[in-house]
Amino acid sequence: MSKSFCRMSLLAACALLVVTAPVGLGVAQAGDTIKIGAIYATSGSASFLGIPEERALRLKVDELNRAGGINGRKIEAVVYDTEGNGTKAVQQLRRLIENDKVDVVVGPSTSGESLLALPVANEARIPIIMHAGTEKVFTPPTPYGFNTPPSDRLVATDLLSVLQKKGVKRIAVMSSADGFGQSGANVLKEICKNFDVVLVDHEEFNRQDTDMTAQLLRVKASSADAVIIWSALPGPSIILKNAVNLGFDKPIYNSYAAASRDLLTQAGPAANGTFLTSMRLLAPGSLKDDDPVRPVVQKVYDDYKQKYGEAPPTFAAHSYDAVLIIKAAAESIKGDINRETLRDAIEKTSVIGANGVFKFTPENHGGLDRNSLSMVLLQAKDGNWVLAQ
Repeated sequence: MSKSFCRMSLLAACALLVVTAPVGLGVAQAGDTIKIGAIYATSGSASFLGIPEERALRLKVDELNRAGGINGRKIEAVVYDTEGNGTKAVQQLRRLIENDKVDVVVGPSTSGESLLALPVANEARIPIIMHAGTEKVFTPPTPYGFNTPPSDRLVATDLLSVLQKKGVKRIAVMSSADGFGQSGANVLKEICKNFDVVLVDHEEFNRQDTDMTAQLLRVKASSADAVIIWSALPGPSIILKNAVNLGFDKPIYNSYAAASRDLLTQAGPAANGTFLTSMRLLAPGSLKDDDPVRPVVQKVYDDYKQKYGEAPPTFAAHSYDAVLIIKAAAESIKGDINRETLRDAIEKTSVIGANGVFKFTPENHGGLDRNSLSMVLLQAKDGNWVLAQ
């Protein structure tokens, strides 16, 4: 064997040692990035939820990365479209877990998808911060499931307390025949007695129905003092138009799933006077100066409008708050940031978000309660949402 060949072999061996050198000797560390996976309905009938959720997620991730990330780690967001389909949501979740190796998942956009995704996340032992309205996704709490919107129970409790103060004694409920509508209607039925309110009529409809006149006629004939619509759009818009055509004169209260300017646009003049229980992002200018949630709400509103050229739907707060929660949890971790340490940290995280003041505990994986400053009552006046008197 020649001396020249020996020298070449020695150089090759040295090069191999450099390539396979242990972490800390100039090779990029696996923990240099925090990977957030997201499953949102950016197309399909639930895209009115998923699009602002994805936008707000990227808005906050980009802002954090410009500032150096979290604890010096850059954030990578991997987003897949579920089309609002539960089966596809589970498929995309598995893709994030198994192929993309994300550290934490945010989403899905709807309650139905979340109920299917939750057991998968628990089985895979990965924290998931969902955007569901139904309390079933975190009550009772499961090890890895968390949530950012207020639950239907929290919202229904707040709304019924308002109606009680207004002297309303009898209500009718019109709810969509889906997971969100059925869960909300059941909660309202359960807690009415706590407010000395009687539910005298319950009508269901499919969210994509184009006419609810028959249901409204039954409500009109009932002894109800007021009506609560528990459904996402477009159902509430159709009902408001039908109500005008029928000369329906009972006050109508909409649930937070309709908390959007789209309700005003779709219903047009028929929306005038209707009430809406909403998170604060829909009307930041109505908040008091000393409201502790106002600075976050105003920042989300201003940043979103500047980047996307339009005011944010209230659903944008769901994902924005999820990133705030992940940031606060990651910053509290002293050692390795991974799925387990993030789960443990989220469960102890307190943070002020756009949806309210979050205080997660082992017993509360929704993070919000009646003292969280989540809800306001708005009323439609001349094409705008204003704080109800």
